[in-house]
Amino acid sequence: FSNSLGIEVDSIALADYMSTVEGISQIQSLSISYSSLLKDLKVVKAFPNLRYISVYGYQITSLDGLEWFQHGEYIDITTEKNRRRSITKISDAPIKRMSLHFARSEDLDDIAECLTLNYLEIFRSKDLEFSKWNRVPLESLGIKQGKFKELGNTAAIISLKDISVLGCRSLERFTGNNNRITRLLIDNCKKLDLQTIQTFQGLETLIVNGNPNEIGLTEIGELKQLKSLTLIMCNVRIDTSNLKRYFPRLEKLHISNMKKEQAIELSQSNPDIKFSGRSFKSV
Repeated sequence: FSNSLGIEVDSIALADYMSTVEGISQIQSLSISYSSLLKDLKVVKAFPNLRYISVYGYQITSLDGLEWFQHGEYIDITTEKNRRRSITKISDAPIKRMSLHFARSEDLDDIAECLTLNYLEIFRSKDLEFSKWNRVPLESLGIKQGKFKELGNTAAIISLKDISVLGCRSLERFTGNNNRITRLLIDNCKKLDLQTIQTFQGLETLIVNGNPNEIGLTEIGELKQLKSLTLIMCNVRIDTSNLKRYFPRLEKLHISNMKKEQAIELSQSNPDIKFSGRSFKSV
């Protein structure tokens, strides 16, 4: 729905009209454009089999009408300069996946009521208190461009196993208990102290891209469950040849700046590990 003419629209009247359109039950995806003058989502009532909603409208103030999104799987809320919008109705529909931009503190409280949500992308949020989400069945969480210095205590979400932390330029350290996480992706978090990854003792897969802070492999800590370690464009010192001491279950190690000679030396001490770098791969 877009509205380039700027004509006021009654959402209830629009829903009533759309419900008479032939084939309306076949529509599964709805987009509320930036130019739309809709202030809520009551038009959703007209789409009985809707699966996906994208909310971009600059005039949206509430998610009233989301209670009709009962077959809903995914919602994307990207209202940019429209900061008046509220998502207090977000738990009215059994949504499984959500992307939320410009997340406010009250939004985080509303997410706490989403008892069906298992995938969340959250953009430009401030401090995250995971204890608030202890009832949310999240399995995967993407945190993008967050505005915080510390991030941690993810173990408060029992089901959460996979986290991506992308472009969080202010992030300096991980804190608390993060031992339930099995996969962690860190990208372009240049201030992050990689030693604080030790708070993720349950990791099986770790991928770090674009961290300029010098660190030795031993300083990452002893990650007893780690199977795959990937360090891309990172300032890494290979300060041990006994990798199994620190990563006893390690199967794959990729360091983009590792020289072939270093890999050969490591492979002699660690024959059960496959090594690779930017320009080579061990057999």
